Amino acid sequence: MFRVVLLLLLGVAAAFGHGDLHLQIVEITKEIEKEPRSTELYIRRAELHRAHLDWDAAQADFDYAFTLDPKLPTIDLARGRLFLEANWPLSCKTAVDRFLAKYPDHYEGLTVRARALVKLNRRLEAARDYTKAIVKAPEGRPELFLERAQALAAEGKDHIDEALKGLDEGVQKLGPLVTLNLYAMDLETENGRYDAALKRLDDVMAKAPRKETWLERRGNILRQAGKPAEAREAYQAALEAMKTLPPTRRNVPAMLDLEKRLRSNIDSLQSAAKK
Repeated sequence: MFRVVLLLLLGVAAAFGHGDLHLQIVEITKEIEKEPRSTELYIRRAELHRAHLDWDAAQADFDYAFTLDPKLPTIDLARGRLFLEANWPLSCKTAVDRFLAKYPDHYEGLTVRARALVKLNRRLEAARDYTKAIVKAPEGRPELFLERAQALAAEGKDHIDEALKGLDEGVQKLGPLVTLNLYAMDLETENGRYDAALKRLDDVMAKAPRKETWLERRGNILRQAGKPAEAREAYQAALEAMKTLPPTRRNVPAMLDLEKRLRSNIDSLQSAAKK
């Protein structure tokens, strides 16, 4: 039963992108009129109301489904997801606590509670839940590694090393994902660890098919590190890399914006050097 209801919730969530939500709610309401004691239908409509940002209607349907079947295993998880999206983190934690008391290793429950704890500024507790969720998740979930690192970093400099270690764990487990590497570089740079940030960048850039955006980032880090001449060289190298692009790719808006930024950075560095 647990697995069936959970798959139902996930299936409804996956269907949100198909068709008008209001029309789906109307259709399922007609089904409820024919089967007024179907917990499945009330849960489906609650999830549709949640996607429609109609929090009160969603909660009412979840509550009625619980009235029909007080042993419904996933109702507190569903409520927790609703409360999280409605920005009611304390209510979310309370609901998910009840769920996790029965299913302590459920990765989605742990993830939802971790996100609520972040909103409650209980970030170290959140990090512990993220760690448990990472262990229990059936497949790679890079957002869990990223969110855990963000929670730890927000606690201050004493937790930066732990945040970076967690990001490295994610890269080791899931591969060289850009999102994890970028955040690691940002943390190193923000904390004045410029050599470490540059090493991470160079490792990523060595495997990248295109170099220009990474060279721009290299220039930015060097500029923050107080090395304007080396920064200018990186920006100039990015411009040279762009010249190898065919015109159809070089003239797209993103590349034109990049070229504009590079030239602006070079000009400002040159102007500063003359003063």
